[in-house]
Amino acid sequence: MLAQLQFSPEEKAAQIPQLTTVEQAFQLFSSEGYLLLQEVFEPEAIDTLHGAFLETYSQYCSSASHADALLVGNKRVMVTVRLEPPFNDPLFYAHPLLLPILKRILGPELLLSGFGAVVSLPGSADQQVHRDLSHLFGDEMLDAILPCYALNLLIPLVDVNEENGMTRLWPGSHAVFDAHYRELAKQMPYVDPPIAKGSCLIFDYRLIHLGRANRSAAPRPLLYNTYSRAWFRDPVNYIQQPPLVIPAAERERIPAEHQRLFLAAEIL
Repeated sequence: MLAQLQFSPEEKAAQIPQLTTVEQAFQLFSSEGYLLLQEVFEPEAIDTLHGAFLETYSQYCSSASHADALLVGNKRVMVTVRLEPPFNDPLFYAHPLLLPILKRILGPELLLSGFGAVVSLPGSADQQVHRDLSHLFGDEMLDAILPCYALNLLIPLVDVNEENGMTRLWPGSHAVFDAHYRELAKQMPYVDPPIAKGSCLIFDYRLIHLGRANRSAAPRPLLYNTYSRAWFRDPVNYIQQPPLVIPAAERERIPAEHQRLFLAAEIL
């Protein structure tokens, strides 16, 4: 059974989740290491992002070899997306239905510590089983009880399905400390959640996962937001590009209540 949640019509109308919904989301995420959130964004808004991404970042949709992007698998590239229109919109980095859940997981001082896209090109193969980052201390007893220190929010710019490659997740694996976790994953149950355009997925940085092969004729871009506790900096995944870039003029457009989210941003 998928760990998933759908906001009520009343919550969507008010753009405020109930406290019980926030707590349910927290408990599901803490237990399973991921949570699928259904029908959060308007599909038309996602179409706008998709069109802008294809126009501005077209080079990453046709080739996987770039000096300023990280190769994260066969025909699969991770690129930093500048936080400028139409991406510089609080709905995409501080959605009022999502932010209370993110703060419940990471604490009220959380940061937006990464903003980009992973593009799976046509013909890409399954990724290797991996974690975005391993456990912090290398101590089985300590790492197993630590709370989440960072998570990814995936916002697909197209419907994600069996043809273009879903993200395979191993529920509960964020709490499993084992140096041989790739072998261990072969014995553990997994889920391949389809994600409809407008829905999104959050998962713990430590969760075992992989991106499935893209067997379609079109690139499959996934926008991602990385949120973290204020002290965390990713030492592994940004060896070719900065994790979060925002032009100075766009930084000024960030509403005052969200400015703190961007303390880790590189200002152009």
